[in-house]
Amino acid sequence: MERIKIGLVGTSQLSFPGDKEGAFRRGAEGMGRLAETLGFELTVYPETVITREDAQRAVAAMEGEGIDFLLVQHTSYTPGHVSPVLAKIKARVGYWAIPEGEREGVVPFNSFCSVNMHMGIVAHYLRDYRIKIKWFFGDVEDPAFVRRLSVTVRALTAIKNLCASRVALIGGIAPGFNDLYDDERNINKRFEGIYFNRLHEYSEIKDRALAYPEAEAAKVAESMVSCSGGILNDAARKTLLVSARIYMAYRDFIRENRYDALAVSCWPKFQEDFEYSVCSVVGQLNDEGTVVACEGDVLSAISMLALRYLAGEQPVMLMDLGAFDPADDSLLLWHCGPAAAHFCRRNGYKLSVNYHGMAHEPGKGVTSCSGVTRDMVFDENDVTVMRFSGECDRLLQMGGRFMGDKKTSFYGSRGWMDGLTLNGEAVSARDAVNTILVSGFQHHFPVVLGSYVQEIKEMAAWLGLDAIQKIPYEDSLPRSI
Repeated sequence: MERIKIGLVGTSQLSFPGDKEGAFRRGAEGMGRLAETLGFELTVYPETVITREDAQRAVAAMEGEGIDFLLVQHTSYTPGHVSPVLAKIKARVGYWAIPEGEREGVVPFNSFCSVNMHMGIVAHYLRDYRIKIKWFFGDVEDPAFVRRLSVTVRALTAIKNLCASRVALIGGIAPGFNDLYDDERNINKRFEGIYFNRLHEYSEIKDRALAYPEAEAAKVAESMVSCSGGILNDAARKTLLVSARIYMAYRDFIRENRYDALAVSCWPKFQEDFEYSVCSVVGQLNDEGTVVACEGDVLSAISMLALRYLAGEQPVMLMDLGAFDPADDSLLLWHCGPAAAHFCRRNGYKLSVNYHGMAHEPGKGVTSCSGVTRDMVFDENDVTVMRFSGECDRLLQMGGRFMGDKKTSFYGSRGWMDGLTLNGEAVSARDAVNTILVSGFQHHFPVVLGSYVQEIKEMAAWLGLDAIQKIPYEDSLPRSI
């Protein structure tokens, strides 16, 4: 994962008597320490920006360094004519005010007032440019300043890596799953620089898988069993060698093409050709660091990738919403069996079969259970759910906590989640479900461990995405979506 580059510039005016050089030096030294702990690269502009010409030179230098975020410390009150120059840099921008250090007498810096004025200049005088500025306040070691900066670092790191990522669709969207259709032009516009290939065929994986020597596949199959808690049934056992071959094919395909994320068509061709479900392979690839989304869901793959970057490259998974329970305000996140082992460290998983494997049309297709899936109950943990939605112009952000094995659930990869939140605010199960259904949100839920409410909000703000808002449950039909 690539780190973001932050540029630090100090602005000032000669008339204020505070130790401006000392204040900026302390800020720059502290930012150097934060670069190590928060995970970013830092470039410090050595000259104080006072005039418009100073600002132009600073912008040229910072753009030459390829910075992603310009942090402007208003070391003291700063002339307003530098703001348009700095704000229009080819990077995202933050304005930083420092404490005065005194409560009476002559004002040393007048820093906060400067940030107030410059934020107003950007919002009012430059309104047609629609520039977004994030403000900061505090000494560089102030915990509130560090928390606020850390949110920005995580959000911009995720955006930077998303925009440099390589994503592929293999085999198309699952039949009939038309809510997962995406216009790739919207994806390319929102994540400028992303590489997306929708032309890969299922046969590329199948042909590669069948070409591996049996002895090599047998070793991989043995390793798959050793990582699990055992095999639950014969249907999973008899397709284990197929599973090893398919895993090897995806693994090598990913390496050769340098993909960061895949959306794979996991049915019906695997079931028709092999009486086999690719679920456990999806879980294993997510364990190993390549994001894989089931059923050809490209936008979920990109959403999972965003969560992975926000969470410091933790494994992620993709779930369905299987049930809800108003009695204890919980939701059941469930899927056939594609979850990463990261979510069941306590009790592990066993290799099993697809939930039924029956034909989708009478007399056609698979008529018996198809393996291999991962049967697991998720550990008790705080989790974040986030998916880009609509025409890649909005997102759903939910949170909660997996309840472990406190409630019964269906076979597959699953977990009941309570303590529900929407956009960081508590929400009932009925309101959550109503929001999902009435807003027309697609039926897939990317999940990562931990809480990233603020980071997702900031990522959405920089990208211009609208958060799906709560639609309270009522017995009447809503007037409009």
